[in-house]
Amino acid sequence: MIIYLIFLLAIVVILSWTLINNRTWRWLIGLTSSIALVAAVSIMTLNFSDHYGMKKETIVETHQIYSAAGDQSPMQIMVAKQLGTKSKHWVMVYCDSQAVKASTHFVPQKKQSTLKKANVDHATVKTTTVRWEWKNDTAKFWLNIGDQAGELVSQKSVVTVPENWQVLSPSQLKQLKKKMAAQQSAQKQALMAQASSNQ
Repeated sequence: MIIYLIFLLAIVVILSWTLINNRTWRWLIGLTSSIALVAAVSIMTLNFSDHYGMKKETIVETHQIYSAAGDQSPMQIMVAKQLGTKSKHWVMVYCDSQAVKASTHFVPQKKQSTLKKANVDHATVKTTTVRWEWKNDTAKFWLNIGDQAGELVSQKSVVTVPENWQVLSPSQLKQLKKKMAAQQSAQKQALMAQASSNQ
């Protein structure tokens, strides 16, 4: 709506300074409409630069997560890699539900994530999301240009896993897979050797 108001005020400013012959009325209407135009443009600029008329709204959600190894594995595994040494950005691999495959979470943009072990029964992720929302309907009516509501300010996720979970880096997971494959191969060879000796 403010765009239409600015357009209307610009027309009034031009017409008042050019078409009104009476000097008193020309100055009164011209000066008033010019001040209103500058104020409207300033408010619109503040809305774009400082989110004038908006407030930060925080939403906190917590849900259970599952091992990256799936429900068939006896080991509960979280694959995690911290980006940098003092970074609050972790990239983690886990399952959102028991029925789905493990996927990558928290690739950073405006998102932070941390990982901790605790004395809990289930692994969870607690996500705190902050978004810009309109302060009230009046601000939305006058200042809504495009769809500014819902713009992401920040997102912080805390993943909490039980003490018995194994938190592995991608390279540690590769080593574990190699070790497990070697053990399975050794078990198969032992079973084949035992079967041939029984014959």
